[in-house]
Amino acid sequence: MSIHHDSIHRQHSSQGFGASVAFAAFVGYALIFALNAVVARILAPDQFGEFAAAVAMIGIICTCATLGLEKYALRLLPQYIQERKLALVSGFLAFGVIISVVLGAVIGFVGFKSYGAFKPHTNNIEEIAHMIWFAPAIAVFLFAVEIASAFGSFVWSAIIYRVIFPLIALGSMAALPLLTAKPTTADAINVYGFSWIIALGLMAILLLRSAPRRLYRSKPMMIPRQWITEGVAYLGLSLLLTVFAQGAILTTEVIRGDRVSVGLISAAMQVSMLVVIVQTSTLRVFGPQLATLIARGDAVGERKLIWNRARWMLLIGLLFMAAIVLYGRAILSIFGESYTVAYPVLVVLSIGNTVNTVLGFSPTILQFHGAHKVTLRIATIGTIIGVGSMSLAAAYGTHLEVAYAYSGSLILMYLAFQVAAQIVSRRSAATVPNA
Repeated sequence: MSIHHDSIHRQHSSQGFGASVAFAAFVGYALIFALNAVVARILAPDQFGEFAAAVAMIGIICTCATLGLEKYALRLLPQYIQERKLALVSGFLAFGVIISVVLGAVIGFVGFKSYGAFKPHTNNIEEIAHMIWFAPAIAVFLFAVEIASAFGSFVWSAIIYRVIFPLIALGSMAALPLLTAKPTTADAINVYGFSWIIALGLMAILLLRSAPRRLYRSKPMMIPRQWITEGVAYLGLSLLLTVFAQGAILTTEVIRGDRVSVGLISAAMQVSMLVVIVQTSTLRVFGPQLATLIARGDAVGERKLIWNRARWMLLIGLLFMAAIVLYGRAILSIFGESYTVAYPVLVVLSIGNTVNTVLGFSPTILQFHGAHKVTLRIATIGTIIGVGSMSLAAAYGTHLEVAYAYSGSLILMYLAFQVAAQIVSRRSAATVPNA
């Protein structure tokens, strides 16, 4: 009875944190939207396509560089802290930073060389390469965001990630035309990259303030084989979903080579990703709470947490779709009048991303119940279908067909996640007395 009461109390606390994190995500979305609108206006449409392609590439590179350790931290570090294993916490932190820096540099270099070999006649590939230099810092930042969340700084880590970073990038990007009469893709990428470095410094300060007492006095203890093995399970899913998310932009870039189309899809995708940003931000609150409930065997608390989250995400998703249908063209015009032709693309992408948001907790449920193989199997099949269909659409259709391929395959994949999560949760609840 006391455990059940405590779980309810923690759920109310998580809802309070979730509201704060969601608000930070909304503000962050507005800033990211403004940032991309400024970039679209100061660069030519094909240059904006180059910028969007570079951002998409660096997203995949940095996802690989962390080896999934940042997602694993949300489950592992609260357990270490509760058991007062500060030496392992310190070791995990140091190990994750080293891995992120080394692999960020190596994968970034290899990725750039491979892309150059695949498309040797690509214009301005050297400008896109500017983003590679920032890969280690961005990878460390993404790792640090989840560490801060695992330390309990859910709100502040979200504020730095979703608000302060885009605010720094927006202010710097808006000032760029004052420094050079004709900004280039490389100029925009450099401003974007240095904004990540500033944000990394702020995140480091947050880690110092939020870490458990005596953590940095503890001699680091590492068990890299175990951490890598467990982290890679999270990496597989994270990487597949990142490849899927960037698939519309990258297939259009690599197969069509039409950077104006890349720019149109990127503008529409930026708008449609609002609900996904909210979903990923609130995961940092609900993820550790879910892990605690599963560890306690509190099936009732788990079901309530999942239902409360789904209810709020559904409401947000419906409001978002209404806004897109009514005001989508006006929103796209902020990027420039030439981008309003992407309205049909925006509507199609928004449908897929809304479903993603409502059902987006399902992969986490599966992983926290230990169903890694099922999760990876669904994600692998879904990503193969998605990237394959988007590639065919890019080769033989227009950017609208690419959007249909993206949303259709995304909806099918998350429906599969949802069905699997319900089956796994019910089986787990059946093994718990009085569930």
